[in-house]
Order: sequence, then structure tokens, then C-alpha cells
Amino acid sequence: MESVVLLALRMGLLILLWFFVFMALRALRSDVHSTTGGTVGRGKRSTGGGLPLARSTTPQRLMAVGGPSEGTWIELAGLNEILIGRDPNCTFVVGDDSTTRQHARLFRHSDEWFIEDLASRNGTFVAGIPIEQPERVGTDTDIDLGTTTVRLVP
Repeated sequence: MESVVLLALRMGLLILLWFFVFMALRALRSDVHSTTGGTVGRGKRSTGGGLPLARSTTPQRLMAVGGPSEGTWIELAGLNEILIGRDPNCTFVVGDDSTTRQHARLFRHSDEWFIEDLASRNGTFVAGIPIEQPERVGTDTDIDLGTTTVRLVP
């Protein structure tokens, strides 16, 4: 009889342990989803990286909306990849000393655009959050490269 009680207690403890593991994973998942959306960094309104983007506004241009290159833009029609940096051979050249020669790569996958940092010294930020892997971006999402801010616009 004692062995049955001990076995039941062990099983109960194991179930309780797994319950706590699943609850911790659930909390981490909700934290990740809540930090990637909404208004983040510098008070600028953004759609946030990592959230599903509305398909109603298709980006037509990549435009510099802040920094030394403010106002410059490039049409996205026919382009599947845009190299952004100070190098004259880049597709989108920014005149910003705090950006790397080849700072980031914006590329299209299906109907969505992604930004990837190319090991730049100052990093690439999507909606104020530093990225370490390709991140999905949409219209009105701020992409910070040094002191330059670019955005996909409809």
C-alpha cells in the first residue's frame, strides 16, 4: 500500500512540474508577442516587427524619413533586394557616417519585405528594437540604420 501512495505522489509531482514548465513557456510566448508590437522607442508610431502585417497597403517606395538622407527614396517596383549603406555600389545609398558601407539588406520573400543587418557596427533597429536575424517589416515601420531612419511607404 505504501508503494502505491508513493507512486501516486511521484506522478502528482511530475504532473505539477510539467504544468509549471508549460505555464512558464506560455508566459514567455506572451511576453515576446507583447514586446514586438505597439508603440516602441522614440515615440514613433509603428506596426512593430514580428506581427502580422495588413495586406491592404502594399509598399511602393523605400524612403529615408530621418537623418542626413531625409527625403531620398527608391521605387520598389521590380526589385527583390535592396542593399542599404554608404557604399556607392549599394542600391540605396545613405550619406550617414554612422552607417556601415553595406549596413543592411532589405529583401522581398513572397509578398512580404524583410530587413537583415549585415554585421554593421551600430546595428539595425526595427521599431526601436535591435534585430539579430531577418525581421519582417511593413509600411510605416521605422527602420533605424545609424542616425538614418528609413520606411516602406505606400
